[in-house]
Amino acid sequence: MELIVISQPSFFKGEAQLINSLFDMGMQRFHLRKATDNRPAYEQLLGDIDARYRDRIALHQFHELALKFDIQRLHFKELERMASKQSPFIDNRSITLSTSIHSINKIIDLHHFKYTFLGPIFQSISKENYPGTFPLDFQLKHFGGTKVIALGGITASKIQLLQQMNFDGAAVLGAIWNAPELALKNFKALQKACQITT
Repeated sequence: MELIVISQPSFFKGEAQLINSLFDMGMQRFHLRKATDNRPAYEQLLGDIDARYRDRIALHQFHELALKFDIQRLHFKELERMASKQSPFIDNRSITLSTSIHSINKIIDLHHFKYTFLGPIFQSISKENYPGTFPLDFQLKHFGGTKVIALGGITASKIQLLQQMNFDGAAVLGAIWNAPELALKNFKALQKACQITT
């Protein structure tokens, strides 16, 4: 099962070093998403991440920085997806596109996107009062070639359940960043759980 790490919504001291350590441990995909439109800080963080790992980074904001940093992965939020037909990246076959949906019915519209986040599956770890909206006996039926990545409240103990639900992977945020001092340990546990279920 694929494992994707989404960045902490805010910038923090030592962030780039921790991201590099996660890559050193085998993180295969990292989504850089921030709650603020602080382009200088976003660009600085990208510059501080080891260049050899940039092929594993997906940008949620400032897509134009993909050219500067030679990044080949872009993520479109739901509203951005509606306008993505005007994006110069949408028909670029060398760019891997991803997006987010909150209803499985939307997956039929995702022709250009390699994978999509779907959630929240479980009660969010990083957001209060953000419950899961899918029953525990949910069974994902796939439509077309777009992979579906579970998002929301995911810990290592829930990976097996996600596989039973037929998800292609899991995206984690709170399980890594709510306790940065445990980030590497928690990532290792998630990584191991995903390898066991593969």
